[in-house]
Amino acid sequence: MQVSIVLPAYNCGAFISQTIESVLAQTWRDFELIIIDDGSTDDTLAIVSRYAGQDERIRVYSQPNMGLAMTLNRGIDLASNEWVFRMDNDDLMRPQRLERQMDFLAEHPELVVASSLVRHIDGNNRVIGKDNSMLFTPEAIDKLIASNELIGFCHPAVVLRKSVVQAEGGYRKAFFPAEDIDLWNRLVEKGHKVLVQPEYLLDYRMHGKSASISRARLVRTKVRWLKDCMLRRRAGESELDLESFLRIQRSAPLLIRLNRERKDLAKIFYKAAVLHYAQREYPTLILTLLVAIFLQPGHVLRQVISKSSIGSQVGVS
Repeated sequence: MQVSIVLPAYNCGAFISQTIESVLAQTWRDFELIIIDDGSTDDTLAIVSRYAGQDERIRVYSQPNMGLAMTLNRGIDLASNEWVFRMDNDDLMRPQRLERQMDFLAEHPELVVASSLVRHIDGNNRVIGKDNSMLFTPEAIDKLIASNELIGFCHPAVVLRKSVVQAEGGYRKAFFPAEDIDLWNRLVEKGHKVLVQPEYLLDYRMHGKSASISRARLVRTKVRWLKDCMLRRRAGESELDLESFLRIQRSAPLLIRLNRERKDLAKIFYKAAVLHYAQREYPTLILTLLVAIFLQPGHVLRQVISKSSIGSQVGVS
C-alpha cells in the first residue's frame, strides 16, 4: 500500500536535507513525498528540487507564503493516498516510522489520527529528552473528553485519514499556531477516534528558531481561545471569533487576569529553559528554569515527571 507524506518547507535550508534523507531511509518504501515550499527566501527550494530530480517519489510545489495551516490543507488535497503522514522540515523520521505506524493502524482500524512518541534533539542531532503523552488507550482519550480537557499530541508525528479530515474541514488557519489541537478536538467531538502509539518514531528538533517569547504568548492565547470554542460547541453555542474572545478576557477581574498571566509566563519560561538546554546555554537555562519554578512550581514538576517516566496522563492545559 502506498502512503503520502506531506512536508511543508519554509526557510529550512540548514536541515531540510537531513529531513529528506530520513524519509528516503524508511523501511516502508512505497510512498510519495509531497514537499511544498511556502515562499522560502533561502535555498530551500533549490535543495528540495534537487532531491525531486533524483527520486520520482518526491513531488515539489512552490507557492507564496500561506502559513502552515493552509499549506497542510493543500498538501492533504494533493495527496494521492488515504493515509497521510505529517513531517516538519527540520525533524527526522526514525527508520521504521512509516512501517510501525502502518502496523499500528492495521491493529486499530477505527482510528482517524494516530501519533507517536518523539525524542527531542538539538541542532546537532543530540538527544536531549523524550516526549510523553500517555494517550495510549481509548479510555485515556475518553477521560479527557469527559472532563472537557483538550486533547493534544505531537503534530509532526501524526498520520491521518485524508477523507475524514477533509470532511471535517481540515486545519483552520485562524487557530495557528495551535491549529492541530483545534482539529483533533473537533474530530473527537464528531465521534472519530485518535490515539498515540507508545513508540518513539520521530526525532523532534529543538533549536534557536523553535520558539520565541512572542510566539509562546500567541500559542497560549490561541489554546485558551480554542478551548473556549470547544466548550461552547459542546454546550450547543456558537464559537466566538478571536476579537470577541479577547474582549471578554480583558474584562475579567484583575486578580484573574494576573493569575492567568502568571501561569502563561511559567509555561513560557519552562519552554525557554528547555530550548536553552538544547543549545547548552546552561547559565540562562538555570535562570529561566528558576523563574518558571517560582511562577508555577507544580507545572514544572509535572513536566519533569512526565518526561522522565511513563507514569501519568498528560493532556493540554
